[in-house]
Amino acid sequence: MEKRVYGLIKKLPYKKRNLNNIAKILKLDKKAEFNDLTKAINELEKSRKIYRDSKGHYHDVLNKNFEIGKLDLKYNGYGFLLMDGKPDIFIPQGKTLTAMNNDLCLVQITRRKSKMKIEGKVVKVLERNLDIIIGEYFEGQIFPKGYNEDIVFELDKKDQNQVNDHQIVKAKIIDYANKFVKRTKLIEVLGNSDDDGIEIIETTHKYGLSDDFNKEEIKYAKNVPQEVSSEEINSRKDLRQETIFTIDGESTKDIDDAISIQKTNDNNYILGVHIADVSYYVKEDSVLDKTAYERGTSVYLADSVIPMLPKELSNGICSLNPNVDRLTLTCEMEITNKGEVIDYSIYPSVINSKYKMTYTNINKMLAGDKSVIAEYSDIVSEVNIMQELKKVLYSVREKMGSINFETIEPKFIFDKSGNITDMIIKERGIGEQMIEEFMLVANQVIATHIFNMELPFIYRVHELPNEEKIDHVFTLVKELGLDKGLEDNLTQHNLQKLLDNVEDTKYEKVITTLLLRSMSKARYAKENLGHYGLAFANYTHFTSPIRRYPDLIVHRNLRKYLFEGNLNYSDKTLDRLDEIAKQASKTERTAMDAEREIMDIKKAEYMEPFIGQEFTGVISSVLKFGMFIELPNTVEGLVHISTFDEEMNYDEKNMKLLGVSSNKSYNIGKEVRVKLVKVNKVLGKIDFVLV
Repeated sequence: MEKRVYGLIKKLPYKKRNLNNIAKILKLDKKAEFNDLTKAINELEKSRKIYRDSKGHYHDVLNKNFEIGKLDLKYNGYGFLLMDGKPDIFIPQGKTLTAMNNDLCLVQITRRKSKMKIEGKVVKVLERNLDIIIGEYFEGQIFPKGYNEDIVFELDKKDQNQVNDHQIVKAKIIDYANKFVKRTKLIEVLGNSDDDGIEIIETTHKYGLSDDFNKEEIKYAKNVPQEVSSEEINSRKDLRQETIFTIDGESTKDIDDAISIQKTNDNNYILGVHIADVSYYVKEDSVLDKTAYERGTSVYLADSVIPMLPKELSNGICSLNPNVDRLTLTCEMEITNKGEVIDYSIYPSVINSKYKMTYTNINKMLAGDKSVIAEYSDIVSEVNIMQELKKVLYSVREKMGSINFETIEPKFIFDKSGNITDMIIKERGIGEQMIEEFMLVANQVIATHIFNMELPFIYRVHELPNEEKIDHVFTLVKELGLDKGLEDNLTQHNLQKLLDNVEDTKYEKVITTLLLRSMSKARYAKENLGHYGLAFANYTHFTSPIRRYPDLIVHRNLRKYLFEGNLNYSDKTLDRLDEIAKQASKTERTAMDAEREIMDIKKAEYMEPFIGQEFTGVISSVLKFGMFIELPNTVEGLVHISTFDEEMNYDEKNMKLLGVSSNKSYNIGKEVRVKLVKVNKVLGKIDFVLV
């Protein structure tokens, strides 16, 4: 039915493309037939192949006269439709309907001046970027934190008597008709603006994050047995007598992966990567599967975690805790001393982890700490072999051109009351590097195996970087005199050489950050597009199914294809994988934004006692309104242009601020002395002035 209807809409003249006329042409006179027609039209609209205009006529959206993209709405009322890989479409003032900034819109082309100069009008808002707002209530209006658009959010009069001024509220936009005033309905009051920790509550609600599970989800989780049955053990490869253990951070409770290792007589390595078999417990289309899909990922905030799955699974039966039986999927690989995987097997298993090792203790052991070596004497030889293999695998990746971004991550130290007592830089030792290499090789082997079978799958992909932004980084490195040995190309080896050149210099953090910003965002896709940053032809995420939904789907596919031998699939399978990949990419970005915002709030909170003190930092970015300074502890603050002691000009091309009278220049990478003058914990913003 869908094909017949869509074919008609493409062929019929405009005035005949309505529901009644289509029904007449198809000779549908029975109620059931008419219902089938409306279902088909609904599906076509849902899949964005057609759209219905205000007069009830249908349009073929897939032709060259329509485009779908996000609206970049400007202050004066005009905007641009932004699309990947296509020129922007100009939307004149008055042609945006009720669309707001970043809404996903369907645009009809009205004029083509040239290939690059195209005009259009918004004919339908497909997805609202903003439907829930979180903000401070005052005299009938809600003021969302950090929202800069010139729009008034009015709270429905019926709800105003439930709220007091200066309370933080959550509300839903119920009327978009007025361009400048949006009417909202109260969802809940979150607290008072001066409550302790209200900034965190506000941020988590802003991003739609919740650590609460509904009654049905909790019931499902509590009904999952907390012990492995003997029947299930008998159906798997039993590895409980093997020397297998986990390596994680001290506070980790959701343990996804365990490792085993040994050497063969010909000096090859047998590496076992054993991953929690979450797919055994979280069945497809179950209530927990649905919430895991919606959440997409666990979110790790400054001092807490919002889990993808309830703790009965994430910290309980799925977590590879020590000295208990756990169900796993194993990728066992034989690797030569040159880093070549010459054999591997993938199978369902059961393990009993011997230790919950920490990165701290592993690093101490490898550094020769006698007390740690004595305490874990029975696994010292395995840990030493792991270190050997780590060096081999890293060397292979280096030769392939994998780009190793050694980013600096802060860690907060909290007291029992949740107050920040210190902020330190996370140490990344050999233990952390070992686990990273082992996970990378397992993910690569899994992806390669299924790709060679030519079956539907979810891949982790990373496309080519933005050439213009990369050129800017190369220009900056050249100006800093750190361009020795660099070539004029975008190969991974060349970018790694750039990172090597700035390593251990005062510019390292700034250049690394700029290079990261110029990279495409890694994402999930059903198409295998390769991973540019890692220089891998085939890559997926197999190793974290407790905290990432795409990993759970990878496990389900492995079970179906390899363990059950079911190689049948339909177009719906492909469509579903595409939908999952897009949802997983979206929730990953949301989690990253929330984590970054909370981190900024905590950094501001940490810096508040230091107001009035001076610091040395590096200029990390330059904009027309000022420049951002980054301190060695990763704290970043703004020196506003109004605080300079002379008039400044902004050189946009070279991203510099130039003093009109002194001709003094401020550019990215320059070291400056600043004084902390203001902290805004609510917005996570810090203000400096130049000393």
